[in-house]
Amino acid sequence: MKPENSFLSRIHLYIIISGFFVLPGIFISCNQKPIPETTSAAIKKSDSVQKKFTANMVNNKKDPSCGMPLTAGIEDTVHYNGKVYGFCSDECKQIFLKDPKTLAKNAEMKN
Repeated sequence: MKPENSFLSRIHLYIIISGFFVLPGIFISCNQKPIPETTSAAIKKSDSVQKKFTANMVNNKKDPSCGMPLTAGIEDTVHYNGKVYGFCSDECKQIFLKDPKTLAKNAEMKN
């Protein structure tokens, strides 16, 4: 065999071997599903979720546990002594439930 034929044979062999590693990678990467794009429309959908509770549904103006105005948002409510008390968070509700008699005095009630 001539030296140049031996050289060409090696090149062909390298091309064939590298094809075994490269081609499957190309097919696998082309077969993947595209990642959905996060758009401002998708973000707006999550922002427009209806609130569970409104200030009209409760008898107090401020959270009895922390004093926060309920116009900022109501996370949960409790029925106590014939009234509906709103809370800014579940943590404040849990604090209220430990001593409702004392904390009910802190709630600024609507007229």
